[in-house]
Amino acid sequence: MHLLVIYAVGSSGSIIVRPWQMGYLPFTIYGVHAQPAEQLDLVRQSIVNFLGPFLAAVPLAGLIWYVREPIPLVALIANVVILVFYAGIELGDLLLEKVWNTDVSLLTTPEFNYGVPLLVIALGVLGAVIWDRLRGSRIPE
Repeated sequence: MHLLVIYAVGSSGSIIVRPWQMGYLPFTIYGVHAQPAEQLDLVRQSIVNFLGPFLAAVPLAGLIWYVREPIPLVALIANVVILVFYAGIELGDLLLEKVWNTDVSLLTTPEFNYGVPLLVIALGVLGAVIWDRLRGSRIPE
């Protein structure tokens, strides 16, 4: 979705795979990123950083109203929460750095970027299990 928004703001870009050094652990992981062909101004980069993940969350959020089974519902909710989280930290990191000249390096560490989503997924699974036990039905094994 980021690449679509890059084109929508009048630029061009590409999908790249780049190494991402862990912040607190001694190894590197690789991530897929959309990168504009040229540096975007603050407004256009803010639009890309926020709308990329946020627009991806919109159709999933719409599906939440129609899904009644607990496992797909938890998966949809977790995906929406994670995408909104990414929209927030991507925009927040950019504004903190470019507008307020503040570097919050935690926001760009892989441990935080993957740790929070893993926590959301774990809480979703835990919530589904508790909900299942309270309702007295069984989640299929």
